[in-house]
Amino acid sequence: MKKLNTCLKVYAVVLFAMVFVSGCKKTAETNSSEKEANLINAWVKTMVNTNNIVDSTSTGLHYIISKVGTGATVTAGNTVTLKYTGKFVDGTVFDSSASFTYVHKAADQRMIPGFEEGIEKLSKGGSGIFLIPSAQAYGTGGYATIPAYTPLLFTIEIINFN
Repeated sequence: MKKLNTCLKVYAVVLFAMVFVSGCKKTAETNSSEKEANLINAWVKTMVNTNNIVDSTSTGLHYIISKVGTGATVTAGNTVTLKYTGKFVDGTVFDSSASFTYVHKAADQRMIPGFEEGIEKLSKGGSGIFLIPSAQAYGTGGYATIPAYTPLLFTIEIINFN
């Protein structure tokens, strides 16, 4: 009987710990997603207050077309040459390329979904600023130096595509 009581106590402590830890994780995730939402809303508000026209898509991508290009916009299957700079909302650069060529929406999906969606707003010679929510970037897991729940800012210019 004593062994049974000891086992039940251990089981109760383990169960409590599991519930507590899972609750903490949900709170951390909620705080992280709220922080991300606040960063995105502050960026959009700042851009609107400085007379920029900010458009949004159903996926949460926010963008400003800085320069309208010529001709058709980029579509799946195009080989695209572009310039880009990737930053955090605080302005810290995490990646850039003066010339980068890739096949847009290729089967190997080399680019994050928000980047792919964004360049479809541009045509040859066009450029824009894209705020990509983490759900369309590296999500809840992050990647290398990019933390989880991090919205990303990209400035992109389409040099050419075919």
